[in-house]
Amino acid sequence: MDPSPHKLLFTAVDYAIFAGLLGASLAIGVYYALSGGRQRTTQEFLLADRSMGCLPVSLSLIASFQSAVAIIGVPAEIYTHGTQYWFIGCAYILGLLVPAHVFIPVLYRLKLSSAYQYLELRFSKAVRICGTLTFIFQTVVYMGLCIYAPAFALNAVTGIKLWGTVLATGLVCTLYTTLGGLKAVIWTDVFQTVVMFSGQVAVIVVGVYQTGGPSEVWKKVWEGGRISGLNLNPDPTERHTFWTLALGGVFLMWALYGVNQSQVQRYLSSRSEREAVRSCYMVFPSLQLALALSCVMGLIMFARYCGEDHSHQLQSTKADAMVIYFVMDMLQGFPGLPGLFVACLFSAALSTISSAFNSLATVTMEDLIKPQFPAMSERRATLLSKALAMFYGLLCLAMAYVTHLMGDSVLLVALKIFGMVGGPILGLFCLGMFFPWANPIGALAGLAGGLSLSFWVGIGSILNQTPGPRTLVPDCRSGLVSNSSSSSAVITVTLRPSGLQRFYSLSYMWYSGFTCVSVIFIGLIISFLTGPIREEDVTPGTVFPLLGKLLFFLPENVKQKLCCVTPLPQMQKEVNGLNASDERETFLPETHTPLTEHESSV
Repeated sequence: MDPSPHKLLFTAVDYAIFAGLLGASLAIGVYYALSGGRQRTTQEFLLADRSMGCLPVSLSLIASFQSAVAIIGVPAEIYTHGTQYWFIGCAYILGLLVPAHVFIPVLYRLKLSSAYQYLELRFSKAVRICGTLTFIFQTVVYMGLCIYAPAFALNAVTGIKLWGTVLATGLVCTLYTTLGGLKAVIWTDVFQTVVMFSGQVAVIVVGVYQTGGPSEVWKKVWEGGRISGLNLNPDPTERHTFWTLALGGVFLMWALYGVNQSQVQRYLSSRSEREAVRSCYMVFPSLQLALALSCVMGLIMFARYCGEDHSHQLQSTKADAMVIYFVMDMLQGFPGLPGLFVACLFSAALSTISSAFNSLATVTMEDLIKPQFPAMSERRATLLSKALAMFYGLLCLAMAYVTHLMGDSVLLVALKIFGMVGGPILGLFCLGMFFPWANPIGALAGLAGGLSLSFWVGIGSILNQTPGPRTLVPDCRSGLVSNSSSSSAVITVTLRPSGLQRFYSLSYMWYSGFTCVSVIFIGLIISFLTGPIREEDVTPGTVFPLLGKLLFFLPENVKQKLCCVTPLPQMQKEVNGLNASDERETFLPETHTPLTEHESSV
């Protein structure tokens, strides 16, 4: 992208703020490379010695989710379609409660290094490898998106060459992740979360001031029909309704906060299970705050421009470019604030990318390499883990170029990726945790079937794109206001698809739920056809007794025949001379399948 005359030139203050962000992130990586155990073991490099408290872990959880994709994509969504997307906040309740009380207890008590080790304990090595490869594919594709979004923003406001910015983002992140391991990743996430929220608040405060105050903003968004009512339409092909966001969003949250390696690795780095559960609870208010800031930013954009499209001024046709144009317009004449916003975007991007690099190195090392080379020395394993983190950093830079060619909103593309690939992974874990009779053949068939269906729907929706509900936006000064409902200010023209076209029109917010249920359904059918697994063959601690609790009204002997009363082992406390505050909650199963040398040491 060539520089245009609309570029906002950075001042010395802006460059100082932006350079300070990159310098501080690198300094944290260097500090943890030279302190403590100096990242000499895989336990320290990949799991921070399981010594982290709930506050840094919770901030790291929110930072790794709140990427630059969300900071740019959500305001663009609100500006274009109204506040209906805000209802996804309802999904955060169940979306965090279930991981806190189901996924964390099961995974933490098994003392794993990788979430996908669970799949081998529950099913087989083949299932573990397939789950790992699926996660690697999903994460590498998504990282390209995360690197591209802030690079596009910096190019827009400074004129710095786009691909030079992409390289700077990827390389800085790769360096501090490789040097400092998970401790550096988590503590840079804490620092970057503060910068991220500060940048958004600064844009909102200046935007409200420039637009004429809160009352003027509210008047314009109300008259412009941007305050959406509660849409209870049950049609799954409708892009955004309460049901697609509040229910479909729950499956998306489970895929992210329940079984995604980037988040699970943070739970496993906590010093106790209780700390891990607390960190999950503490994410809730931060997520709601992040969502509110992004949505308010979109409303202020609309109050400023009343639905006009200025993205062409940045030589782009994407809705996301409007967010960058808005920031350029708002922050003219405020030295330091453009640098703060760009630092905000880069903070969000770096936190997400560094989490992914570390997680990719972990699953590759623990799931693909160590099982094949169990005698590998600790020193060599640590060096290889660092090399893997660097390799994935370079690979994700290549994926950023692919993102450059996509025409959709970055938010839409990101949620599609999580739905199409994260949904089947979620289904695989749910099949193992909640259905004791599911066997390895059923798990493999379910994963293959779920991925096939998800790519069929996803690719079909791209190749057969139809104009969905089209919103005709009235001018926000025209006073088209209904006394009964603000949604009447927006005229919606809907073209209903039919046949296979309707299947391809499934809302992307249902992708996770649809593919998760498909994996479970196919997996159970194949398991029953090939012979369900016997209760004594199920590794203790790998099944959550959900069915036993749901079928409480059945006699005990019937529940035992259904293999749904396998207890979740209780925590044991290892005192070993430690203070009460330093007690570590561990789970020691009665019987266990053989582990590799490293897994048994963990």
